[in-house]
Amino acid sequence: MDDIKDVAKKDHLSRFLDSTAIRTDAFGENVSGERAYRRAERIAAALHLLTNHIPHDEPVRGAARSAAIILLSSTLKLRDELRSRESQALKSVEGLIRKLISLTRILSVSGRVSMQNADVLIAALDELGVYLTMAKRSGLSESTSLNKDDFALATHTSGLISDTRRRKKARQIKDKLQQSDSVSDKGSPTHGRAEEVVAVLGSHGQLGIKDIAANLPEYSEKMIQRELKNLVLQGRVKKMGAKRWSTYALAQ
Repeated sequence: MDDIKDVAKKDHLSRFLDSTAIRTDAFGENVSGERAYRRAERIAAALHLLTNHIPHDEPVRGAARSAAIILLSSTLKLRDELRSRESQALKSVEGLIRKLISLTRILSVSGRVSMQNADVLIAALDELGVYLTMAKRSGLSESTSLNKDDFALATHTSGLISDTRRRKKARQIKDKLQQSDSVSDKGSPTHGRAEEVVAVLGSHGQLGIKDIAANLPEYSEKMIQRELKNLVLQGRVKKMGAKRWSTYALAQ
């Protein structure tokens, strides 16, 4: 997605989209939903950028832009339905993704958008669809996280209850900071990223690094390789083969 740019302006999307951290937390514990929304946001911004030069009376221009805006609102609705197998919101997003792929192809064959830019945008749309499918199997796709303290009965003074709430709040802030680190491609490997690798292996069985990366397109192969190395050392994953022929599977 970072490579999508208007040929005339040569603007880089991430120069604006990543310049300021967003503190508003619409997804809570649903890290997968937040990542999906960020992808949808980039796609919508790219599509508007690529269609700036197209006349306003061109029907496909208006249809593509409208569908991109609807994609944002539809993805936002997934914060509580991402893991639901029969989610109508998820089906709506998948339908919008397919529609946007078709509209992008129409813009390309009509000469309104270059083949190169169309290919990049279509690939980004398809990756979003694949990511949503994978996210349904991830524990990071829930907006609520239970803690054993939630079920503890208050048997002491109100001062102790307040102290418990303060400690719980501190843990929540720490968890959010850890989740923020897992969204970024910088820093050390995170628990969340490792769990996503485990989830992919649990769903697909024995895979190579390239196949795992295809299911987790937001991470580079080097990042996944580091996670796999740690998981092997922990005994959670076993490695078969050597070098480029290496494959990985969950340890029995």
